[in-house]
Amino acid sequence: MKELEISYEEKLNLSTIETSFCSVNSSIIDVLKFENNGWENVPKTLFKNLAGANISTLSLDSNHLSTFDATLIDLFHQTVEELDMTSNQIVQLPNFCFKNNSTAAPKLKTLILNDNAIRSLTCRSFMCLGKLRELKLSNNRIKEIGNDIFLPLTSLKRLAVNHMKLIKLESRAFNCVSLQKLEFIQNDFRFDKYKRFDAKSIFRFLPNLTTLQMTRNYLPKEEHILLKMFSPLKNLQKLILQKTSLSSLPDNFFQNKPFLHTLMLQGNRISRWNSTLFHNVTSLKNLNFNGNSINLINETSFPESMLASLKKLDLSLNPFWCICNQKWFVDYLRTSKLSSKLRNWPGYYQCSFPEKLKRVKLIDYMPTDETCSELDPTYTIIASVSLGAFLVILIGSVTLKCQNNIRNAIYLYRLRRRRQCRSVCSDLPETYEFDVYVVYCADDRKWVHEVLLKRLEDEGLKVCIHFRDFELGEGIVENIERFMNKSWKIVVIMSNNFAKSEWCQWEVNLVQERRRRRGKNAMVLIMLKQINSKHMTSALRTLLYTTPYLSYTKRLGKRLFWTAVISGVHKSYNDPPVAVSYIA
Repeated sequence: MKELEISYEEKLNLSTIETSFCSVNSSIIDVLKFENNGWENVPKTLFKNLAGANISTLSLDSNHLSTFDATLIDLFHQTVEELDMTSNQIVQLPNFCFKNNSTAAPKLKTLILNDNAIRSLTCRSFMCLGKLRELKLSNNRIKEIGNDIFLPLTSLKRLAVNHMKLIKLESRAFNCVSLQKLEFIQNDFRFDKYKRFDAKSIFRFLPNLTTLQMTRNYLPKEEHILLKMFSPLKNLQKLILQKTSLSSLPDNFFQNKPFLHTLMLQGNRISRWNSTLFHNVTSLKNLNFNGNSINLINETSFPESMLASLKKLDLSLNPFWCICNQKWFVDYLRTSKLSSKLRNWPGYYQCSFPEKLKRVKLIDYMPTDETCSELDPTYTIIASVSLGAFLVILIGSVTLKCQNNIRNAIYLYRLRRRRQCRSVCSDLPETYEFDVYVVYCADDRKWVHEVLLKRLEDEGLKVCIHFRDFELGEGIVENIERFMNKSWKIVVIMSNNFAKSEWCQWEVNLVQERRRRRGKNAMVLIMLKQINSKHMTSALRTLLYTTPYLSYTKRLGKRLFWTAVISGVHKSYNDPPVAVSYIA
């Protein structure tokens, strides 16, 4: 037996597991997995009967650990190469150093601490991990990365710090010469707030970085700041800047980047760029402009030599104008092999202007020299834009002269609105600390954390979930009551396991009390798995009979389900009652 896994065994006693290890041939076992067992700690004696085993992988994924004694690894001849502690409740990084500063994990190459409750990092956090090559810290509570945090990791190749609400990056936050891949995804970090980071030095200490992923952050609008940020990355090969609010690229963006072969810019606001941007760019093979604001592609947009060297080009889901200025592009597509390189061609290349050609595919737009010479719609566009600019100026001047009257009218409207809403709108979502409080059982934890939580937070909702938000040291009952009261809506995840749990039934009583006080709109009920009649309690039956609920589906009704969930969370308390249950 080379791999031993004991998972989803919450009722199994740890002393029983410890004793059972006596019968294991520790000389050949290589992988240990103890996942979803509900462990709150790992006793120092747990692995004593496996002492001397050459364990390379140890996984404690999805338990309830708040701490971990890293010196336990020393029992395995210090052979552990991968340690996975994803989805626990760890608040402080394990200490891998002995008192004499020697390491307990001299061969550790991969450390995974995603989805924990780590709040801070210090310059000693990663001491004694000189062989570490991959570090994953996503989904923690870290707000700031200080100077030289990763400096001791002299062999680190890949770093993932994703899905965190970071507000500060010190100038040497990413001081790690060996690093090759950096994931900085969906942190909503404001690189346009210059007090939060130093543009000149943020990537200065990453000379060997080849891959940088920065999806779902806010990049600066100033082109000179962008140049300062990315100029030091001379060995960059792959750059992913999806949904970063970019509206332009500086002319010298590709300077000193001779190895860049992949640039992903989808979901931004880019509409045009200078004709010199892509000059002398020979290394680029994969360019993605999907979902931007590009109207026109002409002979100055891309050098023909670059188009010939590209392997993939994505310009789909852009609002193309089907006017004579687009003639060069559609003609070039018909006479060259470029269409074979276009991703999503031809279905997602459609006209957005003029109105009569709206939603016509670009492949079906065939302007001729004759039609374009007769009446060029460009002049119409120029005239329309000029007229629009004149109207904006006119309205602006009138508004400026009458601003006092307008301000008074708005004030009067708001005053009347407040009077009307004083009795029914006094409880608004802005007055709550959280948008959503989630009630669920431990068996459904994986779906809640990996699916529901992600979808809600992607919608910008602030979600209260007990494993990361409850106050340490407080009683569970006090925590539940306090955080329910801090939340605008209660989302209840129901299943057979939920119905069988006495603790969940106690929470249902609290939910029922809130329903009696606030009405059925105070909650969103989700049937994750249909409850068998033998497990149905009277409290649950009453709740389901009197309140609409949603049934989770992975198939055709998936989009409808999530739309209904989000709408249910946003629904105000004073909306008219709903008489129909949503069942996907």
